[in-house]
Amino acid sequence: MAKLVLYTFGILQQPRDHEQIQGFHDRNPFVYTSAENSAGFVDRSGNSWKRDHAKRDRDWGTREVSPRFLAGGEHHDAPATLSLWEDVESVYAFTYYGFHAEVLSKRDDWFVKGDWPAFVAWWIPDNETPTRAEGAQRLEHLHDNGPTAHAFDFKAPFDADGQSLRLDRRKIEARAEVVRSHMRHRQDA
Repeated sequence: MAKLVLYTFGILQQPRDHEQIQGFHDRNPFVYTSAENSAGFVDRSGNSWKRDHAKRDRDWGTREVSPRFLAGGEHHDAPATLSLWEDVESVYAFTYYGFHAEVLSKRDDWFVKGDWPAFVAWWIPDNETPTRAEGAQRLEHLHDNGPTAHAFDFKAPFDADGQSLRLDRRKIEARAEVVRSHMRHRQDA
């Protein structure tokens, strides 16, 4: 069975340790936990250090790779994530509901507004692991060519067979309820 890869990329407005960016960093643990508890979540690059730190870069690729949009003279801090999902609806629900949606609502406070995509998605066979370099290349491909089966976004998604996909709103809502439930549980704790 194929897995959906999601690569996200952004350029911080200030250096990583600047007080303006602290709110972004403060939310990261909640966002990661929310992802890991989301229906349809498979794995993320930041988890590999828990399993085998020595294999982290080999399994997911070096952290030193960024898309060409990170030009010289800009802040070198460019957060990027790489995660695996069962389907498009699951990652859509995670992205636009719960903790991650709250972070998205504040992105203009932390990130440079660019003309590049903030994320790219694509499918891989179940026995493969994506790399950050591949994520950077596919993000550039999406920017240069628009959505294709090779690199797409939620506005024009594709299925694992490379066919145009219409998102299943009922499935998104069911997945979103899991995300919202986790958020309510966290707020009650």
